Amino acid sequence: MSNLLFIASDYKPKPGGIAAYLDSLARGLIAVGNTVHVLGVIPPEDNQRMAFLENYEPWVSPFPVVYDKRPQNWLGNGCVSVLEILRCSSPTARRVLDGTSFFRSSAEAVAKLREFVTDNKSEFIVFGHLDLHHYPFVLFLKEQGLPYGIIAHDVEVQRFPGKKNDLIRRGMMLKEAAWVAANSRHTKSLLEKWDISAAKIKIIHPPISAEAISASSDTEHCPRRRRQLNITTVCRLVRAKGLDVAIRALRILSDRGIPYQYVIAGDGSERVFLEGFVDKLGLRDNVRFAGQITDAEKWLLLKNSDIFVMPSRVDPQSQHEGFGIAFIEAAAFGVPGVGSSAGGIPDAVIDGETGMLVPQECHEELAEALYFLYCNPEKMREMGSQARERARRQFSPTTVAAHFQKAVMEATERSVL
Repeated sequence: MSNLLFIASDYKPKPGGIAAYLDSLARGLIAVGNTVHVLGVIPPEDNQRMAFLENYEPWVSPFPVVYDKRPQNWLGNGCVSVLEILRCSSPTARRVLDGTSFFRSSAEAVAKLREFVTDNKSEFIVFGHLDLHHYPFVLFLKEQGLPYGIIAHDVEVQRFPGKKNDLIRRGMMLKEAAWVAANSRHTKSLLEKWDISAAKIKIIHPPISAEAISASSDTEHCPRRRRQLNITTVCRLVRAKGLDVAIRALRILSDRGIPYQYVIAGDGSERVFLEGFVDKLGLRDNVRFAGQITDAEKWLLLKNSDIFVMPSRVDPQSQHEGFGIAFIEAAAFGVPGVGSSAGGIPDAVIDGETGMLVPQECHEELAEALYFLYCNPEKMREMGSQARERARRQFSPTTVAAHFQKAVMEATERSVL
């Protein structure tokens, strides 16, 4: 069994897929016999998250970090960028620069990490995602000869040509890693653009929580006796989720006289726009915005759903669907997914088996998929049943943790030979 240390700036109580992934993975690793400790990286002034992490689990600790502040003027910012490049390329330069005011904050954070790693005797160090602020931690681990890995989710591993400082720091973090765990084939394709050894890249899909499995354990997707189609989305309300595409598709269903109710759970920057868009298309009687909901409320919503829809769009310049764990949560309740064939969604939804995929930005084809499932309830139930079996067999925390542990150990051992 192994002793793993997670360094995570995107962790509970933050909402979203990354935080849920890391928490479920850590619990799965513990359940199969490993020792795990999670350092939740937070700003020192974030008292709310500090209090949460201090009282969450004995294997979780808050790790307050002050990031280096960059000059606001163009010249000063450019000079610091050059110094960061020197810091990454020369251990001697790093030791000198760590004593300057530019990098004092990160040098102090590294000293704290050094103390924790020494006391904890961690065998495997895992960065919860590629956070560019953590490049000083990687420089320290590299200097100490301590192997580490990174879990890659989506746009944070995108290669942006022209940003030399970004390319050097991000590339250094990825190329020096013993392994990188991509959450989907799509994310793996982003990693390959960095010329990383194929042996280092492991595809490890995120797990759903044990709570989701427990809540869905008594859910056998019974034949629907109601005529109305119940459609659900649970996500952050941001443009990348493509909910405007879903709403356009529902206008087509309304024009065809298909009875449905669409519940959108979650909150975000697009909520005001989406509510206005629903009113503009005259769908207010069919669409309900539930806002942020608890897990218990989410499980109840999924139990009463026929279809989970999320036609996400891929925008290389912003966060997009690296996998789509919400589809797997719905699948655990026997709910087939309808999404776009973009990003990592094809790893979450098997087209024609556990749901249906349509081209991104195509509300007409999305409407046709929903119409097909409405007209073919037996096929919808069959997809739901296959989705449920797959979710519970392949995506439990212990199943994913065992796969993760095996892949990480093999890759780490290979890197130190």
